Amino acid sequence: MPTILLVGYGRVGSRTMKYLRELEPSCDFIVVDVDREKLEEARKIEGVEVYLYGPGVLGKLSERADLAVTALPSTRAWRIILELTSRCISVVDVSYSPEDPYILGKVLEDCNSLLVVDAGFAPGYSNIVVGYVYYRIGLRDSIEIDVGGIPENPAPPLNHAVSWSARDLLEEYIRPARVIEDYTVKFLDPLSVIKRIEVPGVGFFEGFPSDGLRTMLRNIKARVLREYTLRWPGHVYTMKILRDLGFLDSEEVVIGDVGVKPIDFTALILEKKLPIKTTELAILQVLAGDGDKYYREVAILKGSPQNPATPVFTALVHAYTSKLALKGGLKPGVVAPEELYEYKEEYEKYLKRSGVLISKETSLTQQ
Repeated sequence: MPTILLVGYGRVGSRTMKYLRELEPSCDFIVVDVDREKLEEARKIEGVEVYLYGPGVLGKLSERADLAVTALPSTRAWRIILELTSRCISVVDVSYSPEDPYILGKVLEDCNSLLVVDAGFAPGYSNIVVGYVYYRIGLRDSIEIDVGGIPENPAPPLNHAVSWSARDLLEEYIRPARVIEDYTVKFLDPLSVIKRIEVPGVGFFEGFPSDGLRTMLRNIKARVLREYTLRWPGHVYTMKILRDLGFLDSEEVVIGDVGVKPIDFTALILEKKLPIKTTELAILQVLAGDGDKYYREVAILKGSPQNPATPVFTALVHAYTSKLALKGGLKPGVVAPEELYEYKEEYEKYLKRSGVLISKETSLTQQ
């Protein structure tokens, strides 16, 4: 009976376990988190052990597990990944970490283990679609990814709502966005470009360049490759004002005797004031073209206040990728999600069964 070590039992991790238990009912789970309340929730589930994170905990628990599944904030993810991979346990990670995962190639090779990175919504399923159009269909000139987790209708005062880590959300507005133009990687200020983007059947949005290409910058040799984050009109300008005023700064300011990072304070306020209270949409659009050939895929999941679309979509992909890793079908080493394009039909069927609406439009007669 396989045992899975789940590190991080938050919005995504708790749902990942739920979906993975449905996919692999015979598995036992060991859950590790820093939050005692979350662990008490997990403790109530049959077949689940829980442990409070602390020094040495992961080392002991990894010896009992067949696979580690991680769902952590970006500020903590890399340290945990390093600790787990050094223990020669395979890892399926959904967290955004700015570090280059390929530096772990030798460790993974020596261990004959694997690390699947970015196994979520976007990056994640977006990579799988890009890998499909690039490797399988052969469209390699221009590829654009449009992605966003947004309220179904604009929600004042920011025309947005928080359905996942507010701290990670704010990173999108300050982290330089890497894009490929004329086969060359370039860096853009994410709030320097605002593009009007139409998603068929949904509407028009603002798009700003975001740094979600990650491993695709290495693996996809397209002439043009970009990702835009979708927001309702008016949102991006407001966030630019907050950034320009210093509310997204990472350098501490002293208030009384306490040092506070403005971005952490802003994230805390957003968590309190902008929780998801409305229906949310997770939207992904991939547009690929080469001359008169084109391919468009749109994937949309409608969520609810109880099950926001973005963490649900993320957890669905995370769970299915974990299933593939558990079954032993993936090669050792660093596994980027665009390399999983051969499993695209399996992902697509699973996502459709789980409520994701997927539509495709192409000029090609065969795919």
